[in-house]
Amino acid sequence: MTMWTSLDPADVTIEPGARTSARLRVRNTGDTVEEYRLSLVGKPSGWSRVEPDVLRLYPGSEGTAEITFAPPRSSDVEAGPLAYGIRVDPRENAAARDVVEGRLTVTPFAETRAELLPPALVGRFRGRARVAVDNLGNTPLTASLIARDEANRLTFDVRPNAVQIAPGRAAFGELVVRPQVVRWTGAEESHRFTVAVRRAGDDTALDLEGTYDQRPVFGNWLVVVGGLLVTAAIAFAVLWFGFSPKIVSAAKEIQATGAPRPAPQGSGDALPDAPPPPGGSGGPTPGGDPPPGGTPPPGDGGAPPPAGGDGGSGDQPGGGAATTAPPPGGGTDPGNGGNQPAPPPPPPAAQRTLPPWYPGDPKDLVVEFAQERLAALDNSCDLKPGWSRGVIDGPTRASLVCYQRAVVADGLQNGKNSAAIFKTDKEGTLGRATLTSLWAQGITPDKVKSGATTWETTQLMAAYWMAFNRSFDDHDFDVARTNAQYGIDHFRSGTQKTTTYSGGVADHIRSYQTAVGLRASGTVDWETLKKMIGGSVM
Repeated sequence: MTMWTSLDPADVTIEPGARTSARLRVRNTGDTVEEYRLSLVGKPSGWSRVEPDVLRLYPGSEGTAEITFAPPRSSDVEAGPLAYGIRVDPRENAAARDVVEGRLTVTPFAETRAELLPPALVGRFRGRARVAVDNLGNTPLTASLIARDEANRLTFDVRPNAVQIAPGRAAFGELVVRPQVVRWTGAEESHRFTVAVRRAGDDTALDLEGTYDQRPVFGNWLVVVGGLLVTAAIAFAVLWFGFSPKIVSAAKEIQATGAPRPAPQGSGDALPDAPPPPGGSGGPTPGGDPPPGGTPPPGDGGAPPPAGGDGGSGDQPGGGAATTAPPPGGGTDPGNGGNQPAPPPPPPAAQRTLPPWYPGDPKDLVVEFAQERLAALDNSCDLKPGWSRGVIDGPTRASLVCYQRAVVADGLQNGKNSAAIFKTDKEGTLGRATLTSLWAQGITPDKVKSGATTWETTQLMAAYWMAFNRSFDDHDFDVARTNAQYGIDHFRSGTQKTTTYSGGVADHIRSYQTAVGLRASGTVDWETLKKMIGGSVM
């Protein structure tokens, strides 16, 4: 044996997010100069380091290296004792290598996040929502779900009423809200309620606020229509029973005067043949006009051409800055001065599942978020005052077209993004590619690092959600609209909903990077952000 080693202390306790260290002493007991290489083995090696990692010692001399432990505050770091080792490899006498063993104890921590999806319910007899609970701590979580309302006018059914969640995982509870009294007529009434998420062994609770808007069974319009129908029925009955036609028979008068009776119709004699039809009437003739009310015969010039298009294909990325002319081949909308292409007509509702959102679609929170994001751009494409919340009106579509063209032009001319918006979205519509780009605006790699809890991580996951979901079900819409509400609150009042960049977030980023042709590192770099800002979706 040509060396002597000592680890002080051999047993260390640390809290996630903190930093501590231990000291390794190595003495050269041989008779030649020796170089010792030091390396960490075991689970803590991912967030620990040895400095220096090489000791060069003369015979009889001693050197010291410091081992620093810095576990992140993440569910990926298990609570409890973790064994580790420091391997000491002599360069000259490799057979004398040794592993100095130690133990690091990570203390448990609890962190819970919960969301009500959606936070606003609407219904006549009931409303349904989901309660999402995320365990961001490093120990298993048992949480109870309790719902209550301020005025005690609602009843709640929560299933299950308690959930068990492993570290880094999420669980969902189903919530059904029912009013105690059914409103048959009148105005809509709003009820506020709270869902308390309480961790086992902890008296404090995480309160989720929600509202239930109770609509009447018979709306005001139905009452008005019903009243009109009743009035019409009464008026009809009055007219019917008040009008008595007088029927007079002339049989007696004819009989008294001896006048000849008219011959009955259809006396049994054969009817004469009908005369031939006059020329050019009675039906279409070759080369002639169609009969009144008929359809044109084949070969008379065909059907009229279809209605005008939208002024150019939205699939071509030939955009540019917001001030450039519309793409060639497009008509213009005469209602906006000829500066914007006419909006494309939305497909029938039976043939599509949102997104994208088109002009003329009903009011939606996702559209309202896009409006708030466009209004905060602070450039030539920003949305000017005068727009209607939640719908793609004229000002909103003009700002949306300007933004889409500017992003594509910046990508094609300057290489600052992937310029892929028009590969998925049509110009002037709010689709997945445009929403991914709007959510990714303002994110920088230093704000979305592993373990960071930031608003930018919330933006990142909202952008990923739009890029990942090719088709939307009710749950997908709930998440998209909840994220949209976070964005609206951020731009309207400065409220920031923060998210921790955990291992689950990194897994999502890896799947996105793989889908868009990048190296799946799980780390957000500028190349990843260029893809998102450019509208590259899966």
